[in-house]
Amino acid sequence: MNRRSRSFVVMVLVLLAAGLFSLSFSDEAEAAKRVVRGRVRGGASRPAPLFAGGAGTAKSPWIIRTATQLLAFGRSVNNGNAYAGKHVKLGGDIDLANVAWTPIGFSGKNGTQAFKGLFDGGGYTIWNLRARSGRPSAGMFGALDGATISRLNLQYVDILGESNVGAVAAFMKNSTIRDSSVSGSVSGLSSVGGFVGSSQAGMLQNCSFSGNVRGEDFAVGGMVGTMDRTAVRSASVRGTIEGMDDVGGIVGGVLAGGLLDCRTEGLAVRGERNIGGLVGNILDGGDVNKSAFNGQVVGKISVGGLVGRMVAGTLVQSVISGSVQGREHVGGVVGELAEGNVRGCSSSASIIGAINVGGLAGYLYGGSVERSSNSGTIKGGEAVGGLIGNLDRGNLSASKNTGSVIGYVNSKNGGLVGVQGEGALSDSGSTGKMIER
Repeated sequence: MNRRSRSFVVMVLVLLAAGLFSLSFSDEAEAAKRVVRGRVRGGASRPAPLFAGGAGTAKSPWIIRTATQLLAFGRSVNNGNAYAGKHVKLGGDIDLANVAWTPIGFSGKNGTQAFKGLFDGGGYTIWNLRARSGRPSAGMFGALDGATISRLNLQYVDILGESNVGAVAAFMKNSTIRDSSVSGSVSGLSSVGGFVGSSQAGMLQNCSFSGNVRGEDFAVGGMVGTMDRTAVRSASVRGTIEGMDDVGGIVGGVLAGGLLDCRTEGLAVRGERNIGGLVGNILDGGDVNKSAFNGQVVGKISVGGLVGRMVAGTLVQSVISGSVQGREHVGGVVGELAEGNVRGCSSSASIIGAINVGGLAGYLYGGSVERSSNSGTIKGGEAVGGLIGNLDRGNLSASKNTGSVIGYVNSKNGGLVGVQGEGALSDSGSTGKMIER
């Protein structure tokens, strides 16, 4: 099995595992009945030992004001209380310095317990959350199902786990995180995100991350590591995102879902294969719309200013500035396009590669690129084009290049396309300089 197939299979297995743990969520109603202290009898009465006040309703949420209360709330969830439909709210800033944190909710071989309520940060800040989880997953929340997290600020986090690691949540399903921010460091092996490790059927909206996200293996993203049927809207990321395969400034790996109005500023994204300024790898279908990358993308194979590799989906009205550097299949918008559509996108980035290097796409072997443009300098060795490095199959139309193309003498380079196989080229032009070394 090659690395590309392995990346897909492993990502699917991670999400299948997340799906399996979610199937057990319905069983925790019985587990909740076993809780003695801090339980929610019938989901109605207030667990007085846990909170500073409130009744768990939208008008009168349960209030958490201290680290002690926050820890007790976490234990209550881990002991069986899901707080489904109940409202919990921070009543002030909380400093967790020197506190050994246990994620709120969990999943693993010993069972699953998810938070299902509504947690409102109230615009307050939780400082110095330090999670060194003994379980594979790590984050403030270990598992969310049908939950809403809002107005939560986590500053100076230091999160370390294995698979499924995120500052706000390790896993989430049918859940929403909005109007929140995170700063600090998040590290793990695979499915590592600044906000969420793995997400199924969820949404992140109006959220920002600043800091460093690092994964030792695959699926590493500034907001989400791996996502399926999830939308990320109005997100911004600053700092450094590093991993091996499927590494993106916003999302590492997308099975299905989309990005809308997402931004990066001065972001560094680094890895080996399928490395993108916004998304590392779009597998079954995903959309990137009205988004922008500014910064540096560095990888080896399938490296793109917006998306490293795209099997299906659309990239629409999005822009990239800064620099993109790789070895093979290197493009200003997408490194490797198998299927899908690139439309109305533009790149002003400096593009450097060795083989199959283009201002818009490095290697196009399916799908289409239309009404898009490049104005940055493209520099490579073989199969270097102002728009497409290697137009193997697919279509390029109504696009233009004004950037310089620099390649080796007699090495299949062109102002529009470096190498053209069975792909179609129409209504496109180049005014950029051709420079052969």
